[in-house]
Amino acid sequence: MMKIVERYPVRLRIFEGAGVWALLYPVRLALAGVYRLWLAAARERRAGSGVSPFSGSPGSVPGRPVVVSVGNLEVGGGGKTPCAIRIARGLIELGGLPVVVSRGYGRVAGRGRTCVVPAGRELRGGSGGGFLIDEELLASSSSTLDPLARAAEALGDEILLYRERGIPVVIDPDRTRGAALAKRLFSPSHIILDDAFQNRSIRKDVDILLLDAEMPYGNGRLLPAGTLRERPPATRRADAIIFTRARARRVPGEAERYVRGKRVFFASHEPVDLLDRTRKPRSLLHLEGRECVLFSGIARPRVFEEMALSLGARPRAAFRFADHHRYGPADVHSMLPEGGGGASYVTTEKDWAKAQGLFPLDAEVLALRIEMRIEGFEELLALLASSSF
Repeated sequence: MMKIVERYPVRLRIFEGAGVWALLYPVRLALAGVYRLWLAAARERRAGSGVSPFSGSPGSVPGRPVVVSVGNLEVGGGGKTPCAIRIARGLIELGGLPVVVSRGYGRVAGRGRTCVVPAGRELRGGSGGGFLIDEELLASSSSTLDPLARAAEALGDEILLYRERGIPVVIDPDRTRGAALAKRLFSPSHIILDDAFQNRSIRKDVDILLLDAEMPYGNGRLLPAGTLRERPPATRRADAIIFTRARARRVPGEAERYVRGKRVFFASHEPVDLLDRTRKPRSLLHLEGRECVLFSGIARPRVFEEMALSLGARPRAAFRFADHHRYGPADVHSMLPEGGGGASYVTTEKDWAKAQGLFPLDAEVLALRIEMRIEGFEELLALLASSSF
C-alpha cells in the first residue's frame, strides 16, 4: 500500500478541520454565514457594474477581441489552466491570436507589478511603460534559484505552462487594465481571463464555468466551512458549462436545474507524456512497473496519484504539499530517503519547474504532463470564434 505523507501548513489543516482543528468547525460555519452576507452585498454593489475596455461588440468593431472567462465555483483544482490552454491552442490552430490575462496567482517575486509574457510573439503596440517583459523581470531578480524555479517565483507556476506552449500572457491584478494592455500590445482575436467567473469589474462576452462531474458543488458549503466561493445558483450566470473529470455524458443530479438551457460539455484530464530534466519528452510507458516517489503541490493530489497508478507506476510514497507550494531543500531531503536508490521522482508539470533543480543531479525527476480533452470541442471552438452565445 502506498505511503501518504502530508506536509500541509497549519492554515490548511485548520481549513480542512483535520485532527484537533475539527473543534473549530462551528467557528468556520459562522464565518461562512458572514461570507454569505458579504456575497449578497457585493452582488448588489456590482450589479451591472462590469465595464468593457473595448467599444462595441465582437464582430461589430474591427480589431475588437472576444473576451472569454474561464472559472469555477470552488477554490482550486478545477482545471481552469488546462482548459484555458486547450481553448487557446484550439484558437491558434484556427489562425487566431489569443492572449491570456491573469492575476499571476502564486507569484512571490514581482508581485503587484504588471508583466507581459510574449511567448515568442511580437509586441505590435510598442513597449511603452508601466510594465515589464518577463525577461526583464527575470533579469532583475536576485534569486539564487535555478532558471525554471526563478521564473515560477517571478511569474507564477501556471504562467510557465502558457509560456511553454507559446501562449502570450499579460499578468495584472486589474483585469480591465490587463485586457486593454493585451489589446494594445498584441491585437488579439481573443482575450482569455483565467479564473474570472467571480470578477464583475470587466464585461465578458463568454463566461465558461467548470464543474467537477462527481462533486460539482463540493460539500455544498461556502468558505470557510466548505470550498465554494459562491452558492450553486450562481451556475445560472454562465454561458457554457464544462463538467470536468467526466466519466460519462451525464449531468449530475444536483446541477440539472442550474444548467437547464445552457450549452453543456464534458471533459477529462488525459496524460500526454513525461518530461525529463533535459526537457525532452518521454513515453508514458516509461512509468510502467517503475519504482517511484510521487509528490505534488496541487489542490487535488489524489487525481494526480491515481493517474500515475493507472500508468503502471509503483509508488513507494506520495508526498502532498499545499497548492502552489514553494519548494526548498528541506522538502527534497525529506523525500530522498523514500526513494532510496534507483527510484524516480514523479510530479506535476508546474511542481517540476519549481523542484527539479533541488534534486541531486543523478536523480531522475519527471513531470507528468496532462491535457484537457473536451468532448464536442469543435462546437465550443466554433462558438468562441464567432462569439455566438
